[in-house]
Amino acid sequence: MIAKVFQKFNYTSLIVSSILLMGVSYYYTTLDIIWSFFESKILNGIIVFGAFMLTIYSIDTVTRQLTIERANRNAYHLLLYPLVIFSFPLESIDMRFILGSAAIWSAWRNTRLFLETVNNQEKIKRLFDAVLLITISSLLILENIFILIVPIMILFIGNINRDVRYFIIIIGTPIIMIPAINVILTFLNLDSVLFSSYLFNTSNTLEISRFSNFVVPFSFWPLVIVIFYFLISVILKLRKTVGFQRRLLDIIGVIFFFSFITFFITNQNISGSEFHYISLILVYFISQIFTININSIYVNLIFMSIIASTFIFKFII
Repeated sequence: MIAKVFQKFNYTSLIVSSILLMGVSYYYTTLDIIWSFFESKILNGIIVFGAFMLTIYSIDTVTRQLTIERANRNAYHLLLYPLVIFSFPLESIDMRFILGSAAIWSAWRNTRLFLETVNNQEKIKRLFDAVLLITISSLLILENIFILIVPIMILFIGNINRDVRYFIIIIGTPIIMIPAINVILTFLNLDSVLFSSYLFNTSNTLEISRFSNFVVPFSFWPLVIVIFYFLISVILKLRKTVGFQRRLLDIIGVIFFFSFITFFITNQNISGSEFHYISLILVYFISQIFTININSIYVNLIFMSIIASTFIFKFII
């Protein structure tokens, strides 16, 4: 059934995945949109779908081409991504987080390719693309600029021949771009549209629940099931990862996940769009379950449990 359709990476799996993402995009347009460049639902739906496609392209690169054995070219990650984002407990849509996360995951893809390539000119190109995308995401949410710590850590900790141009790109790109764009937007009276801050702009309404009184709402249970599979996959992935650089990125991804999920689930004033910041990590790790010799019955069981829990807790209970 499900296992058979996505058992191989082909046009069928790509088309089905794209249709599912179109369905999720339409569902997003039915919710209250609290921040967007446009008022049109059609335009917002197209933008959301484009962000989804950019993210799934990044997921496909880091999941299928870099980490899964090339002999095992399954496409389960193409089904996982629509199901994972559909499981998020959405109350409303904030386009800043959807667009910002898409840019960050595309940057993550370029960072992985930066580590894989041996050609120095190609490395510079990939690193510049990654830094540029992170800088663009910081135009939406200022705190995203701190993600530049990741490539800096990789340069210092990873087994990489350090080139001074790498540091010039990481430090110089945001220093040049952000003030220049800020000046232009201020001149056009559009500075209030961008440069939002998740922490500082919501300081008056930000409420963090105490862990002792924290109760998981029904809308969170589909995500809880997804996180359960994530925890299993982390153990499997870290045990079989070969190479210090890949293991380093995996560990950074796990730390990134727990940092964000802890902040979001304890924040009482979230739209749900924030969870897109963990979408690639969830799909990337859970996909590792399917790289082992696993019976199709268990593959279908994993997918059906996510699908059933999402529909039950979102539309029935």
